Amino acid sequence: MTFSEFALELSAYISFGKSERDYFTELVGNFIQDAAMDSCKLLKRKPDTMYRYIKGNRTFQPKDAQYLYDHRDRDKFSDWIWKRMDDSDSYDNVVAWLDAHNIASDNPSNACAELLESIILDIINSTPIPKTTQETVIDLKLIDDIQEKIKSLPRPTNVPVPKVATSDEQIYIDELLLAYGDAQKMTVFTVDDLPSFPDYAEDLDDRRIDFYAAETIRRGVLELRSSSLTDQFEVLKKETLDGVKDTAKRIHPSGYDHMLAVMEQAILVPVTNYILSASPYWISATIKKGVCHHLVNDGKLVWVRRRKNP
Repeated sequence: MTFSEFALELSAYISFGKSERDYFTELVGNFIQDAAMDSCKLLKRKPDTMYRYIKGNRTFQPKDAQYLYDHRDRDKFSDWIWKRMDDSDSYDNVVAWLDAHNIASDNPSNACAELLESIILDIINSTPIPKTTQETVIDLKLIDDIQEKIKSLPRPTNVPVPKVATSDEQIYIDELLLAYGDAQKMTVFTVDDLPSFPDYAEDLDDRRIDFYAAETIRRGVLELRSSSLTDQFEVLKKETLDGVKDTAKRIHPSGYDHMLAVMEQAILVPVTNYILSASPYWISATIKKGVCHHLVNDGKLVWVRRRKNP
């Protein structure tokens, strides 16, 4: 058992809901002699370091464990555990916890003290962790902090849909017109045909909304002015393409059906490598579908397969 497992599994009965820093200070402070507390380096660590000791993201150095062992006061720790069990009415719970770890004792507080002592001895006698391994230990608290900061990002500035399509829209709109014509078995289908097909006219309006939702993200990433985020729209496009390309390869009844199938799949695609997906303002079904139109502009997707000349 590790120190973190010991601390976390007993926390419900002895931490009294205190923060990881305060809980750590009480655990260590009640394990060592009163006279040794002022010189204990572990008790002088930063709060986030104490947090990591409790959570298991960081372990004691053998020299720190040796200090605890050399200045241990098992009776003091046992008395503290007993008082906590009494105050929280958790005697039976602690006994059951010890039983689950195959530790039988008439005095659970003494058993907890002996168990912590053995854990500290294990740290002293363990092989030191290589430096390269220590450097790659994932700081889960840091990741949580990053995720929370991303969630708090403000909405990107909305890019409105212009009444008249711009030159930037020509490629994906031409592809949509091909898809509509393919569904109607028409060799040529242009915007002039849309009044005769109100469903397609409505569809095109919806697709333009999707396109500009994605365009809002493309411009918004640039406006964040962070060098570490400037590639995130490209990441989003790559994630989306990877998620829809198998659907895009399949044979569909028409180009229109092809487009709809890809859009349905795009909504389901997880885009975990796109950092900003942690914020609801920076990802949505509409944005994902709009990204597909950007991929059409890039030549990565088509709705109607062109026949190659013999």
